[in-house]
Amino acid sequence: MTYVREQSSTELAVHMRSLQKMPGWHDPLADRLWQEVEALKAEVAGLRTGYEAYERVKAELKAENERLERNRDMWKGQVDRQCETIEGLRKALKAAEDAMWHADGNMDGEAADARDALADLGQGEQS
Repeated sequence: MTYVREQSSTELAVHMRSLQKMPGWHDPLADRLWQEVEALKAEVAGLRTGYEAYERVKAELKAENERLERNRDMWKGQVDRQCETIEGLRKALKAAEDAMWHADGNMDGEAADARDALADLGQGEQS
C-alpha cells in the first residue's frame, strides 16, 4: 500500500478520482486533499503564465539591447569619421598658416586669424 504523502500528483489525482466514483463514499480528508490539488494546479498555472510573461519581456529587452548596440556602433563610426575630418581640417589650416607665414616672412592679418583659429581648435599659439 502506498501512502498518500508518497504518491506523485498524478497518482494522487487518479486515486482521488477513483474514490469519488465510489457510490455513497464521502471523506472530508479526501475533499480537503482534492481542494489542495486543485489549488496547486491553479498556482502552477499562474506561475506558468508569469514565467511566459517574463520570457516575453526578456525577449523584448534583448531585442531592444541589440538595437541599442547597433545604434551605438553606428554613432561610434560616425564620430570616428568626424574626428578624422576635423584632424584633416586642422592639418590643412596649419598648412595654410605656414604658407602665409613663409610667403611674406611675417604674418599678415589673415595669417594671424588662421593662427587664432588653430589656437581655438587646441593647436598652435595665441597672439
